[in-house]
Amino acid sequence: MPIRSSHLIIRKHKQSLWKLIFDRKQTNTLNSNQPTKILFDQTENLIGDMIVNTVAFRALKRAHPDWTIHVLAGGANRDIIRTNPNVDHIHLFTGTLSVIKQLRQEKFDIYYCHKNRLALGDFILLRYIGSRINIGRNKSGFRLFDYSIDQPAETEVDRYVRFLNFLGIDDIDRRYDLHLTQEELSWGRSYVETLSGWPIVVFNRYGNRRGKLFGRARAKQMIAEILRAYPGAAIVLLYSPATKTETVSLQRELDLDAVQAATTIRTIRDSAAIIRYADLIVTPDTSIVHIACAFDKPQICAYRDQVELKLWRPMSNKAIVLLPRRPSRHVDDVESGEFSRALVTAQKWLVPHPPAPSPV
Repeated sequence: MPIRSSHLIIRKHKQSLWKLIFDRKQTNTLNSNQPTKILFDQTENLIGDMIVNTVAFRALKRAHPDWTIHVLAGGANRDIIRTNPNVDHIHLFTGTLSVIKQLRQEKFDIYYCHKNRLALGDFILLRYIGSRINIGRNKSGFRLFDYSIDQPAETEVDRYVRFLNFLGIDDIDRRYDLHLTQEELSWGRSYVETLSGWPIVVFNRYGNRRGKLFGRARAKQMIAEILRAYPGAAIVLLYSPATKTETVSLQRELDLDAVQAATTIRTIRDSAAIIRYADLIVTPDTSIVHIACAFDKPQICAYRDQVELKLWRPMSNKAIVLLPRRPSRHVDDVESGEFSRALVTAQKWLVPHPPAPSPV
């Protein structure tokens, strides 16, 4: 039996055991007209999920400005919303038991769980935080949930829209929010202005899942293709703290003035500030895709397959999607010719930078 199948079977049996132990709750009825305190569970700590969730935060605040929005977040995805004006309180998830007492005191009216599968910690949170109403996605048959929004697989945005429709909110703006501070925006602008070249192309090799990495050789090939298509380009290599050393090594190996590793990046917000002032984004990572969408930036993005594309597709009319040759599910197997044609197509979206003002 394949290892992946074994893991899925074990996970399924574990969930059945936790359900047997923890799955009980007194059922309550939703009344969306009363003042409401709502908690969004984002403990999976995925940056892309949190960016998509900003659609729901904004729509809820517009429809119910008196509602209080709380988010249970991890260390990484908390950064995405720490300046979001539609979020009232962020609770850092540092472990299941450590947050139960704090959250239980809040006496939430609604706890929204967006997860497909529930781990032990999820059952414990749902059981003991004591929210009046728990709402989940595809959770029919769970007594912990008062309501289940059962829908077939859609994009992540569609799933949040279904939840908002369930609360009686329609006509939803599907654009993402990413609120950077003036200091962060100034830093991003200053960084980009130090680069001599046009267009400014942000190149990200890394994704957070198997098959979502441009290998070293493939990355070099793609960078060479960018410079052939845009001879005057400046290329910025993005990285996470875990991939900084490898990224700097790649830059040194390339030894090209046009290619720079953004070594002053500290958090995802710094990467977002650079993307805000760049001209084109190339990435296999959906978190970077969503950031580019938030700033309406042209992008060329690689997905593993149609399944991933359907769920996480870019919400933008300035995005070119590339898929690997079947049956491969690895972005390294995107055809070189397709990438070259995408670079040509993207030229129509590239706006030349205005000249710098002459010194007085």
